[in-house]
Amino acid sequence: MIPVIAFKNKAKEDRYLANGPDAGDWDDEELDVHIDDIQNAFLIWRIDKTKPTQEDLENIIKESREHKQNMIERFGDASLISYDVEKWLEDYEAAWIEITKEQLEASKEWN
Repeated sequence: MIPVIAFKNKAKEDRYLANGPDAGDWDDEELDVHIDDIQNAFLIWRIDKTKPTQEDLENIIKESREHKQNMIERFGDASLISYDVEKWLEDYEAAWIEITKEQLEASKEWN
C-alpha cells in the first residue's frame, strides 16, 4: 500500500476532491469522487512512497498560494483560480490514506 494525502469532503461520507472535472464523478454535484474511485482524486504522494507529512501538505499550500498570487498579478483580481488549496480546505480536510500500487499508477495518468 502507498500512503497519500487526499482531500475529503467535510460534509459527505467517502467523497474526495476530484483531480479536475474530467476525473470527477458526474453523479455528484461537486464532482467529488467516491473512495472506490480514489485514483481519480487529487492526491499527494512522495516519490520515495513514504508517508507524506504535514510539511508536505504545507509545501503544497505554499505552492498554491504562490500560484494564486502570480495569477492575480498577471490577470487581475477577477482571475479564475482552481488551484487554491486554502480555498479547498474550507470544504475539504486533508486525509492521510493508503492506496494500491495500481491506483497510484492510474492516478498518475491525470498528471
